[in-house]
Formats: sequence, C-alpha cells, structure tokens
Amino acid sequence: MPRSLRAAVLATAALLWLSGALWMLLHYLVPGHNEFGPLPNPYEAPLLALHGLAAVAGVFLFGWLGASHMLVRWPAASDRPSGLVLLGCAVILVVSGYALYYTTGGLNEAAAQVHEWLGLATLGVALTHWLKARAAR
Repeated sequence: MPRSLRAAVLATAALLWLSGALWMLLHYLVPGHNEFGPLPNPYEAPLLALHGLAAVAGVFLFGWLGASHMLVRWPAASDRPSGLVLLGCAVILVVSGYALYYTTGGLNEAAAQVHEWLGLATLGVALTHWLKARAAR
C-alpha cells in the first residue's frame, strides 16, 4: 500500500475511533445537567460532527482500499481471514451509521448499539489484521 494511502487510512481510522469513543465516554459517563435534570454533554454535538466528517473520508478510503489493497493482497491467504472480518466490520459500521441518520425508534436504538460496540471492538480487529499481515511478511 502506498505510504500516502496508509497514512490517510490510519489517520482517518484513528479519528473515527477516537471521536466515537470519546463521544461514548461523554454520553454515558459525563452527561451535562441543569436544574431540570440531565442533558447531553455540550461536547457531544461537535464530536458527532467530526465523526460524521471523518466517516465520509472513511467511506471514500474504504472504496479506494477495495480497488487497490484488497485486490493486490487477496493471494496472501495468511491475512485474508482477518481482512475479511475487518471488511465485515466496516460494512456493518457503514450500514449502521446510515441507519442512525435515517431511522427512528427501535431500529435506530438497535443501530446505535451495534454501531457503538462494534466500533469500539473494531480497533482490536484492525490491530489483529495489521499484526497478522506484518508477521506474514
């Protein structure tokens, strides 16, 4: 993978993960309050805006990876399973992210749970894929 693409993927993935994890931390553990009760933390909205912007870049890079990295690396069977798991995670995160934006009610709640917890877990999946690929070389 070219250095520029690797840097863009790593920076975008880091921004996505950090903005999402920080949003979860603030949302669940550090809510705002006023005399009427709990409120969203004031930093939640800017973090979601940053996360959404990074998601646009992430979807673009996901397509670029599909056209370059995945096709070139497919013959390397040693890291294919972890790559397919990472691909599956990315697809589910994209679909659940769109569902968060375009649905309401129970479907929105289910999409939120899937997106939040899979998003956190995907860091481990990505690190596993990277370590397997490095070990195979």
